[in-house]
Amino acid sequence: MNDADEVIQLLKSRFGVETDSALALRLKVSRSTIANWRNRKSVPSLYRRIADGEDDTFMFGGEMTDIERAAMRLAVLRLVRDFGDIADDYRAFLTKSRQASASVHFYYTKAVQDLMNEMSARGSESPTECVALLAYNEVFSGDSEKPLLPQKVPQSVADLIKTMGYKQDDV
Repeated sequence: MNDADEVIQLLKSRFGVETDSALALRLKVSRSTIANWRNRKSVPSLYRRIADGEDDTFMFGGEMTDIERAAMRLAVLRLVRDFGDIADDYRAFLTKSRQASASVHFYYTKAVQDLMNEMSARGSESPTECVALLAYNEVFSGDSEKPLLPQKVPQSVADLIKTMGYKQDDV
């Protein structure tokens, strides 16, 4: 990604802000810094990575965005799926805990990218809905002797809730 205006727009989208001033506050830079990026037609690589979903935006703004919160939920689910046996016994903890802790950033970054791709593919602005569908498709719809959930993949959270026999108010 080379175009500074495009990167700045993506950053605004990631942080859920509309103005350069609001973006500057979230990135903890001055408003003139963003203006300089535009004038130079160049954005530093750290901020390009954030725009691409490769870095933690909440590190800059204190509070996580809705996308980051939803991605963190997906990352934790994936970590539990892949390293869930870490608490089975002390030996498992000793052998896998380093790998699990070293994987947190990777899992989070991948979850942000996957979530943004899913939102884009569905034309959705709801990270909560998309993370629910990703989690279902990825973790809960697998083959087993007695599947807990139906095998037909739902197209929305409302369909998922209805298929499971719940009412929207129950969730």
